[in-house]
Amino acid sequence: MQIELKDNSIYIVPNALKVKILKWIALNSGKTLYNIAFMTKEEFNKHYFYTIKEEAVLYLLKKTGDNLETIRTLLSNLYAISLETVYQDTKLEKLQAILRDLKDNNYLEFDSSFKAYLKTKNIVVLGYPFLEPFERKIFEDLRVEIGQVKSNYVLTSVYKYNSLKEEVIGVATKIRELNLEGISYKKIFLAGIDTNYGYSLKNIFKMFDIPLNYQEETVGTSILSIREYLKTKDIETIKNQELKIQVIKIEEALEYAKDSDYYDLLLKEKLAQVSLSQEKRIDAVNILNEALEIPYLLDDDEYLFVLGFNQNKIPAIYKDEDYLSDNLKEICGLNTSIDKNSISKESVVKNLGTVKNISLSYKLTTLTSSEAKSSLLTELGVEELVSYPNNYHLALEYNNYKTASLLDTYYKFHEEKEDFTYLTTHVNSSFYNSYKHDYKKVERNLTPYNLSYSSIDDFAKCPFKYYLKNILKLNTYEESFNQKLGDIFHYVLKDSYSNDFDFDKSYEKALSNYQLTVKDLFFLDNLKEELRFIIDINKEREQKSFLTCFYGEKKIDIKLNSLVTLKGFIDKVLYKNKDGKDYYIVVDYKTGNVTLNLDYLKDGLYMQLPFYIYLITKGKLFTNPTFVGFFYQMLLQNYKDEEEEKKNLRLVGYASSDLDRLYYLDEDYDTDSFVKGLGLTKDGNLKARSKVLSDEEVEEMLKIIDEVIEKTINNIEQSNFEIAPKIIKDKNISCEFCPYQDICFKDPTDYIYLTNKEEVEKDA
Repeated sequence: MQIELKDNSIYIVPNALKVKILKWIALNSGKTLYNIAFMTKEEFNKHYFYTIKEEAVLYLLKKTGDNLETIRTLLSNLYAISLETVYQDTKLEKLQAILRDLKDNNYLEFDSSFKAYLKTKNIVVLGYPFLEPFERKIFEDLRVEIGQVKSNYVLTSVYKYNSLKEEVIGVATKIRELNLEGISYKKIFLAGIDTNYGYSLKNIFKMFDIPLNYQEETVGTSILSIREYLKTKDIETIKNQELKIQVIKIEEALEYAKDSDYYDLLLKEKLAQVSLSQEKRIDAVNILNEALEIPYLLDDDEYLFVLGFNQNKIPAIYKDEDYLSDNLKEICGLNTSIDKNSISKESVVKNLGTVKNISLSYKLTTLTSSEAKSSLLTELGVEELVSYPNNYHLALEYNNYKTASLLDTYYKFHEEKEDFTYLTTHVNSSFYNSYKHDYKKVERNLTPYNLSYSSIDDFAKCPFKYYLKNILKLNTYEESFNQKLGDIFHYVLKDSYSNDFDFDKSYEKALSNYQLTVKDLFFLDNLKEELRFIIDINKEREQKSFLTCFYGEKKIDIKLNSLVTLKGFIDKVLYKNKDGKDYYIVVDYKTGNVTLNLDYLKDGLYMQLPFYIYLITKGKLFTNPTFVGFFYQMLLQNYKDEEEEKKNLRLVGYASSDLDRLYYLDEDYDTDSFVKGLGLTKDGNLKARSKVLSDEEVEEMLKIIDEVIEKTINNIEQSNFEIAPKIIKDKNISCEFCPYQDICFKDPTDYIYLTNKEEVEKDA
């Protein structure tokens, strides 16, 4: 390590460099004891300036009306703001006003003894190329030594690859060769790794039998148990102890906001940061992206492979698009984008120049884009090498993969690509075309699980989809705009039934729960008045109903046994007790397509609304539940005028055939019903197109659902997860939007053709 340690010092270094220095001290200092303290630059700033209390975020949310992302951005810029300076810009004035406000209201914590403590110490700063000018001024006044990176090695060559996959194969080949020469895998590191590399790295390194410690970057709120906890706030829904401990600490840290309207927003932000640690192997290749930004992280007997040395990747490119523009940054003593680009280029060269054993590479394509070589490589004049991996004695599994790829090309296009003759001669290709995609039953330990309408629907459409999604948990949760839109609409629609409902306040509160882009806000602004119209129409129509009591987003759980719990969230239940009977309807809001058809109930399909009736009946929500109807309300449909929009907002579903109950639902049901298709003929009979169910039919429906649930549970617990997509009237309803189509390798022999019944009805 090229660092000369000084006694009685404070070293301001990134954590990764601190760990490296401590390891070096432990191995090389002998009996020498150093009086050294370490802190990061962020820790130094908190002691030197102030620490912003977490309560300040809640304070600003309430006071400013800004969203959480904006407030975090504002707070991150405060250290560069002075209370004494007179600014001539509204952004800087706003930051200054916030700083003064936080100070006056005791939201800043000051370390009064820190500056005196600094006078007793030598101070060294190292590993921070992007020191801001205002920070450099402070360090200059404190006579701090800003360590200069000593680059002993020159970057001389770079490997060029046609694709990302070829690049990873090339690197894997070189790593295996190093290992055969006696270099331990724990001495080898990768840098320049972003999410594009994850899949190829894991699969190709596995083919080469190279152990790799690779931690997937996950958002905590994509973890299923965390999402469930967000809904219920029940810590017991989190079974993993590591996660549970993290969440308990978050709850304790947010105790100050417990009774606030912003608690859920702050909780969601914190939960996004939780993660499950993966067990690390000792003798394995590790990712060390920090080596691009921090010097001295590798010893002379260690090896670094820098992948993706492409334009706009290495060095990082900065643009003038931050909250503070370059002009304002100059005023505040911050690095401009021009400064950062110059520093970025210089620091990459210097930091990599501290690594003795280094290999650089770049690729020309990824699966989704074309790439260009980094212009820095041209400026440095490094030699460009072309490396084609042909060392076939290194990895049998890779040889099989490569041979199969070449045979694919040969049989499809009659082309013999590179090494075709050698590989097909020397590698046993009997494995080719021997793959069987059939699901093979696995033995597994049964643990408690939940069944909902959606999970039953998944199983009914294809048991293998249920297996991938709910057992292997391969699903990834991404909060799309449509998801945010649906949640915002649901929140305000539920809130509209509160006594003190204020549309604008409720709408703004709903928006504050999400980090929204400018694009999101643009579309939401256009839809705001439509939501107001929907609420007004619902209120107007429900004045004609006897069912005036309300449950919103009602959660119902039914524990069937020690393993299985039925769960459901119902958007809206309208009900009223009369003569000892609880008359009720269920309404589910939809902002997209939906299928309404009871003919396939026995197959477990299209049973969302009937499933809610089942939950209400079996879950004892009411003492004496009496069915009046279940409906969808279709939101955000196309329409040409207000009258057509009103028609589109009519409820779509099934009502009771009891005329008295229909009157409880809608006193004008016979002439002008807000239920689509419901009405009477002149002789007082229900119109032919009216969708109604008798009590006997409802009982039969519940019995069918009972059977479907029992059958689903038996299959799950017996691990019957066959690939079995369903076909209705020549339409594959299972695979159309399935995210696992590239996994199952289904073929027509797997299809299950359901008996043709009446046309599946779609309302969108």
